[in-house]
Amino acid sequence: MGSVRGVGTLVRPAAWTLSQRRDITSWLAQWFPKTPAKPVVALKAPIKVELVAGKTYRWCVCGRSKKQPFCDGSHFFKRTGLSPLKFKARETRMVALCTCKATQKPPYCDGTHKSEQVQKAELGSPL
Repeated sequence: MGSVRGVGTLVRPAAWTLSQRRDITSWLAQWFPKTPAKPVVALKAPIKVELVAGKTYRWCVCGRSKKQPFCDGSHFFKRTGLSPLKFKARETRMVALCTCKATQKPPYCDGTHKSEQVQKAELGSPL
């Protein structure tokens, strides 16, 4: 068997200058912050939805989605550093999904929205 010239050869780009590295680092920091933003209160009551068995859902964690209680990608475009909670429904049933984003049982409502802290909070503000 003959060998093909150049196959498997590693080509390295010219070394980046220090300022180029800083530029890419600052750009990445804008889109992917090291410290995620705090979730904000979207609503002060849960939303009841029918989940379908076997279907995968993406619950909004950041509270900024316009399609509550589900994610619309706002976490990315608003550079929150947060990601939606992806889950699969085990059975078809009606459930109450949290929109105050303070539940201890995400994505399900646990009644935390009834607390004084949540009720006094402004919509769109972190707790």
